[in-house]
Amino acid sequence: MTDIREMADAIKNAMQAVDEAHEAGNKLREQATPETINHFEAEMEILSEHLQALKRVLDHEEGYFVEELSDLLSQFFSGKPAPYRSIPRVNDK
Repeated sequence: MTDIREMADAIKNAMQAVDEAHEAGNKLREQATPETINHFEAEMEILSEHLQALKRVLDHEEGYFVEELSDLLSQFFSGKPAPYRSIPRVNDK
């Protein structure tokens, strides 16, 4: 999967995490219990992870563009993605 497609998936996942965190927040407002608080905190942690990944990509978008171009050229000439990357792929930690 290309970095561009991975970035699109990361955006979609972050948007879904926003919806789930919002729903957990509504449940917390309706009934504040230890379970709803824990659920809300868990959903917010997931959302935070998605947003941090997107921020990392946006902070280094020109690097990802260069890496994507390198992968395409390597794929064209050798049939394999570039063996070396100066920055990790989008879904690598």
